[in-house]
Amino acid sequence: MKIYFSGSIRGGHEDADIYKQIISELKNYGIVLTEHIGSKVLENNLSDEEIHDRDLKWVMESDVVVAEVSTPSLGVGYEIGRAAEFNKPIVCLYRKNSKKQVSAMIAGCAQVKAFEYSNIEDAKQILDEQFRDINKDWRNIIYLKSGSAVQFKAYNCLLNLGIFDSLAEYNPTLTGSIPIGISVKESDLDIACRFFDADRFERIVESIFGEYEGFKIEQKEKAGYWVVIANFKFEGFNIEIYGSAYPVTAQNSYRHMLIEDRILKLLGEDFNKEVIKLKELGIKTEPAFAKLLNITGDPYSGLLKLEGRSNNEIKRLWNLKKHMLDTGA
Repeated sequence: MKIYFSGSIRGGHEDADIYKQIISELKNYGIVLTEHIGSKVLENNLSDEEIHDRDLKWVMESDVVVAEVSTPSLGVGYEIGRAAEFNKPIVCLYRKNSKKQVSAMIAGCAQVKAFEYSNIEDAKQILDEQFRDINKDWRNIIYLKSGSAVQFKAYNCLLNLGIFDSLAEYNPTLTGSIPIGISVKESDLDIACRFFDADRFERIVESIFGEYEGFKIEQKEKAGYWVVIANFKFEGFNIEIYGSAYPVTAQNSYRHMLIEDRILKLLGEDFNKEVIKLKELGIKTEPAFAKLLNITGDPYSGLLKLEGRSNNEIKRLWNLKKHMLDTGA
C-alpha cells in the first residue's frame, strides 16, 4: 500500500517532530511516499513547479492520503482536494486544543474522515482503526462465504445474480446490515453504485434486471443531486440497487456500514443483541444505533458524526445507556 502523508511544511515547520512520529506509525501499513515531510530540513533543490508535479503524481499513485491539518495550509488543502477528486480515502488528524479550527471545506467533505487527537498514542489508535477498514476490501464479497447462514445464502444469491460482473464499471458494493451480521428477516441486499450518467445507468440496470420479479426503477432528485434506485426480488432476497454520482466510499450507506461495523466490534455481543432486538421490532438500523447510543436529532447524520469520535467516547455513550437501562431511568 502506498500512503501519501500531507502536513504544513512552510507554515507548520514546528510540527515536524509530530509529523515524523505519524510517518513512523504509517510505515507499519505501507510505503510512505512523503517521508521527507517529517524532516526539519526544507527542500530547496527543487523549483515550486517540480515539487507540485512530483507531489501531485504521488497523490495519484497513492492508495490513501493521511493529512495532519492542525496548522492551516493552502498546500495541504489543495492536496486533499485533488485526492478527493481522484477518489482516494482521506484521513485527517487535528490536535485537541488547537487554537485554529479545521476548515469546514475539510471537515464537511463527505470523502474526508477527520479525527481529533490529543497525543501521538491517540493518533496511533485512530490510524489503526482506519487502516483496518481501508485494508478490508468490502467490494469482494468472499467474506460472506465464511459467515453466518444468512451471509452464505446472500453470497450464493449475489454470485448467481452476477451483479458485480454486469455492473463492474459502476463499482458495485454491498452495503447495509447483512455484511456486518445484524440482518433480520426483512433485510435487503443493498448494492451501492457510482455513475457518471444517470440516464445511461438507469437504462443498463433495467436492461439487465428488468425481467426479475417485482422490478421497478426510478430516477429522482435527492439533496440537490440525481439518484437512481432499482428494486426487485431474487432467490428470496429483496435487492436494491442505488446509484449516485458520488463515489461509493463517500455515500452514506457505505459510511454508515463502516461506523456500524466499528461500533459492533467495539461494544461486543450485548450491544449487538440489543441492536437486533430493536430491528426485530421494526426499527431501522441507524435509528436503532442512535437509540442505544443516546444520539438525539436525526439518527442518520448523528451516526456519521461518530466517525470522528474515539473508541473511549463511544464506549461512554453505551455505558451511559446501559446504566439507564439497568436503573430504569
